[in-house]
Amino acid sequence: MMKTFAELKYPGRLIAVEGLDGSGKSTQIYLLKRWLEVQGLKVFFSEWNSSELVKSATSKGKKQELLTPTTFSLIHATDFADRYERHLVPLLRAGYLVLCDRYIFTAFGRDITRGCPPQWVRDIYSFAALPDLTFFFKADLEVSLSRILDGRPQLKYFEAGMDLRLSSDPYESFRIFQGRILEQYLAMSGEFNFLIVDANQTIEAQQSVVRSLVAGKLDLPSFAWKSADHAKPANLHPKT
Repeated sequence: MMKTFAELKYPGRLIAVEGLDGSGKSTQIYLLKRWLEVQGLKVFFSEWNSSELVKSATSKGKKQELLTPTTFSLIHATDFADRYERHLVPLLRAGYLVLCDRYIFTAFGRDITRGCPPQWVRDIYSFAALPDLTFFFKADLEVSLSRILDGRPQLKYFEAGMDLRLSSDPYESFRIFQGRILEQYLAMSGEFNFLIVDANQTIEAQQSVVRSLVAGKLDLPSFAWKSADHAKPANLHPKT
């Protein structure tokens, strides 16, 4: 039975956000991070697929379309394991609030949708503890699509699931692929106690919900910086 970091008696707490591409989750966790920092709390941020150990390999594989669903899954698992052991666990032991833009549930959703065996995917990540809070930002597919295209001219090959040959039209492929991932997320929501946020709402309305839940479920003052604490670690910055 997987346990949360609180159940494992870690002094820190991990908050994760999940959602489809274009759901607005990255914006929400960035706003949450700033809000917590303003209160003088110990905060660290980490995002999916950002380990320097494997970042270049992932980028090269994507550009040359060399990645099968299995290699895609294993590369992301390597990225996560590296960050988990070198950043997340040490900082949770040091009493930090660790914020993660995507966690193991991204792999559960994407890799299974790409055809990897569900139990095989879960076994790969069995070393990881569960977040103490997991927010799932549930947005309509058309809302997610429009948000992505507001920021750039076209969809990315893999976010549209073009590698699965679902449709020659990238927009239709996106709807099919992300729709299937959404089904996986919804199937997981009860099992992993997702806090579901209506991501069709305004940014401000969503952030109000997130802050209220975080403040209500965590003892935030206990994560304040103390004079005996060491220098703050350099944070990674979320993509805009």
